Amino acid sequence: MWRRGRRVLLALLIGIAVTVLAGANNASANARHMLDGGGTGGDLTWITQFGMKFGVVAFAVAGALAMTSDYSSGMIRTSLTAVPSRGRLLAAKATAFTAIALAAGLAASAASLAVGSSILSGAGAHMNLKDPGVLGAVAGGGLFLTTSGLLALALSALLRNPVATVGSVFALYVLLIILGPDLGERVCPFEAGSAITRAATETAFSGYLTLLAWTLAIAVAAYAGLNRRDA
Repeated sequence: MWRRGRRVLLALLIGIAVTVLAGANNASANARHMLDGGGTGGDLTWITQFGMKFGVVAFAVAGALAMTSDYSSGMIRTSLTAVPSRGRLLAAKATAFTAIALAAGLAASAASLAVGSSILSGAGAHMNLKDPGVLGAVAGGGLFLTTSGLLALALSALLRNPVATVGSVFALYVLLIILGPDLGERVCPFEAGSAITRAATETAFSGYLTLLAWTLAIAVAAYAGLNRRDA
């Protein structure tokens, strides 16, 4: 059990690191552009939170590991013996993951903003938590990463195979390329959900609802599958 938890924690820590480093790199590129006489390039918050696009993959992997490790190790039988109700077991897994993933997601979001804003301030672009929408974007970053991980957790409960789960997560991640930006930004779960990490956008809430709808739909399918199949 400790080994499984350690893998999930490691994936979340990688997610934090990737989010912060990619955000810092993007902030540095924009800062250089500003110092060369260019504009700010849009929403300063999104510049610092840009790493969410990459860190979300690690959070999704963490969500997948939180569930598929039980199937790959055979521990699912023990878990079902302790908690015979399939729905209660799925809810317990989701609750436990949410607690740690939300803390990690908020840490990643806050750290990205802190590091990125420090870099941008060197180019004369200043921002802080008191600016309109910034605090909401930081909280939104935590929600985005956590919900993305929950989507993967539900998907792993449905597919019961780590390779199939990771492959499906990757397919959802690249769905934007297949559908194109106009349609993809509205229906792709990860792309649409990332809107909540931006301070200046009219689609922040509706985009997050798209991600949430995907997550709930997969969770319902996973619950139905758990009730029909043996461990």
